[in-house]
Amino acid sequence: MRNITIDIVTKHINNWDSIYLLAVGAPDDEYEYEIEQIVEAVLESKEEIEIAEAIQSIFEFSFTRGFDFDKCYTIAKSIWEELYLDKK
Repeated sequence: MRNITIDIVTKHINNWDSIYLLAVGAPDDEYEYEIEQIVEAVLESKEEIEIAEAIQSIFEFSFTRGFDFDKCYTIAKSIWEELYLDKK
């Protein structure tokens, strides 16, 4: 489950590229630190909103700026759905 979660979180966080680091040529593992923390949150969470709160908190800490909660929730929902709902 952990490896699948890592793959899914990595895909969604890198696609989001919240501060456009990948877009300007940063390496694919640029968000690795944040992804590791988000994976832990996903594995411990009971619902999407907890993941969204974690994403927002982790990114705000790492990049010392605010992040829109609605966007964080959209990413969290995509992760949640792919991990838990697409398996049906």
